[in-house]
Amino acid sequence: MKRFAYMLALVMLLIPAMALAVTEGVVEAAPQVEVEVVREADKPSYLPDESYYAGYGDWNPAWENAESWVESAFDGECYHDVEQRPRLTAGESRRAVKLLEAYEKGEIAYTGESILNKTENVVVGVYALEPGNYDGEAAYVILPGPCLTDEQLLAIIDAYAQLGLTFDPYALSARNCARGGGIETNRFFTDEERERYTSLARLIESGMIDPKAMGAVRTMNIELDSRYFCGLPDFTIRPYRSATDAEMVAQLFAMGTRDMTGVIDAKDVERRARQVLNDLGAPLSMALEYVFTDGVSVPCFFDQQGNQGYDYDTQPYACYGAMFAWTTADGYKTYADVMFDHETDALISAHWANQRNWDLEPGPSVMNITDEDALAAAKEAQAMLGLENPTWFVIEEEMYTDWGACRQVRAQVEEELWLTVLVGGDDGQMHGAQLERGQTVDALPQESMPVNG
Repeated sequence: MKRFAYMLALVMLLIPAMALAVTEGVVEAAPQVEVEVVREADKPSYLPDESYYAGYGDWNPAWENAESWVESAFDGECYHDVEQRPRLTAGESRRAVKLLEAYEKGEIAYTGESILNKTENVVVGVYALEPGNYDGEAAYVILPGPCLTDEQLLAIIDAYAQLGLTFDPYALSARNCARGGGIETNRFFTDEERERYTSLARLIESGMIDPKAMGAVRTMNIELDSRYFCGLPDFTIRPYRSATDAEMVAQLFAMGTRDMTGVIDAKDVERRARQVLNDLGAPLSMALEYVFTDGVSVPCFFDQQGNQGYDYDTQPYACYGAMFAWTTADGYKTYADVMFDHETDALISAHWANQRNWDLEPGPSVMNITDEDALAAAKEAQAMLGLENPTWFVIEEEMYTDWGACRQVRAQVEEELWLTVLVGGDDGQMHGAQLERGQTVDALPQESMPVNG
């Protein structure tokens, strides 16, 4: 009966028929009133989008099922596999249960550096959350891509204990965990938040807002040891509610946004960045998100077959640049960035990529296109980008973007400048492009994952 009454009330709200008004005892027709009914599905969600991980395949290497691994803290073969889903693996979970039992009985203790609320050079971290701001979650965990050692699992257990909590290795999810550099934030901004974020960035850059004068506002921007996160340099934890202006200003400041009046010509940066992206296929009408001044970039190298490597032991580039966004004719949101070297003003890199609507279009779990398909898509892009017969290489390694799994097809377009076309693994179409500066070498630097810890 209650359900029927609710439905009847809803139907009445939707009927735009003549409303009635009473004037001095006389019933008369009143003007029509449009009543907007906001459905639950139309309300912005501030929770993590777990469908982002739908395209990730299962990761369960043979060694992890071996009982000998359960008692072992390290196995060199572990680092050939990288986990990027927000969880512990099956083997890690089994070991964590054993370690937790021993920890609670007082048989073992953690004596290393605390990882609770660690914000610099992070490999493993646990962060205290205010449950009221995080939909009931009290802690957030950041994990590296390689398999965890017993010492790292014990560090997590100890950090939870410091918070008065008991670590449950099976309770990690996109709500309370990130792993391996698969994503740069626990949740993305809503459209409304992104508009405010962009506006606030421009106000800071033009000297209209002084972040230092706003007092202490907590923001969780964590600097990662990027070697353990597939190159990702930092991670941002946002509340599961609409972010306030003050929180956004604090985040922008932590990410390097500064008053650039008299320091850098923001208009000139935007102009040069637009020119690079337009040449890379971006539309003239794309909207500037913000100009940044304090970025960093790890030097990269390419071999004769177009394979790419990074040298994490050298000094990274200090860089500046700009971020842009637009929506394609097909309705896909697209984000782009350009970085220039602070010292030489030379282009370091430029990227753009389409963003899939993961709620409506889950990404493919397997690659559905051949090398020939990928090469054909790159050659179509060749004409659009005005390139003259470059030599294309289909790269064996897949790349995961906001579109999902993509094949990389790469060509050298200038000395020390390589172009990568990102081809969707589901439809064989171009869904992104990258222009990156890097020295061409005979052998790439050794960038295998370092010993974990």
